[in-house]
Amino acid sequence: MRKLIVLCIMAILAFPLVSASVLEKPDWREGDYWEYRVGYGVEGAETAGGEITTRILGTENVTIGNTTYHCIVAKEKVNASEKTVYYDEESLAVVKEISYDNETEEKIYDPPFAFIQYPIFIGKKWNATVEWKNTSIILQLECTGRENVSTRAGKFDCYVIKVNYAPNGTVNPDFYQIFYISGKAGNVVRTEGYANSTLVGYRELLSFHYGVYSNKQPDYAMVIPFIAVGIFILLLALLKSLYKFGAGK
Repeated sequence: MRKLIVLCIMAILAFPLVSASVLEKPDWREGDYWEYRVGYGVEGAETAGGEITTRILGTENVTIGNTTYHCIVAKEKVNASEKTVYYDEESLAVVKEISYDNETEEKIYDPPFAFIQYPIFIGKKWNATVEWKNTSIILQLECTGRENVSTRAGKFDCYVIKVNYAPNGTVNPDFYQIFYISGKAGNVVRTEGYANSTLVGYRELLSFHYGVYSNKQPDYAMVIPFIAVGIFILLLALLKSLYKFGAGK
């Protein structure tokens, strides 16, 4: 019995450390949403750039060539512009986009485009290639650490992703972006763009709903460690009482 209690205590202490070391792919479901505010210019003197909203509508199969993808369908609205994005459920890579501006335009990604590649852990590096104005731009991404980030939607424990741009195969150190991704929010909670080490633009989470979490609910990520400590103290007390019981025999 005593050995069993000791093993339980070790498991409780070890579990938060193991689970916190890797950020797994989020499980987006119908009804989840994220609302952001965009700003441009030097912080403190920035110009409002409007709002961005992403809302999960459901799932749908999309066939590209001979491959069928089971996709998560999201409606993304940037000010007056809207588009429907189809994310591969297995990787969250973009399979297809349909934009609704002056006319409807469909864009197919073959292979699907994965900007954030899960799982995420500190030290992970990967590349992504995007097409912009008939030019391929290589993005070099790295998870550089973790950081607590405060937004209007609350406080989040985030994995920090640095994005370097290499338009000609060579990284331009004067321009980069930082993405802060939260497991609790199931998405990016803040993005910052830098030029010559100066913040020139950002995107910040205003409100969200992801699973059981929303900006109206308590930060369970902060509560869980206290619960673990409480259970640990109770188990220590139980173990002590068992030792006394055994000594009294």
